[in-house]
Amino acid sequence: MSANITPERGALVVVFVGIALALTGAGLASLLGEPSWRWLATGGVLVQVAGWVRYSRARRGGERS
Repeated sequence: MSANITPERGALVVVFVGIALALTGAGLASLLGEPSWRWLATGGVLVQVAGWVRYSRARRGGERS
């Protein structure tokens, strides 16, 4: 296994960070009853979507169409 991070792997790291943020925000909002933690969950979902877009572009060779 090489130490180089390919664009696909980098995009998947962004996806998993988004998943972690979304789960953390949802869990804290549920546990503590503070609705402000929902913003963290929402941000995590947005990070996840950005990661999937990056992954899709990397799989297609960087095309933008």
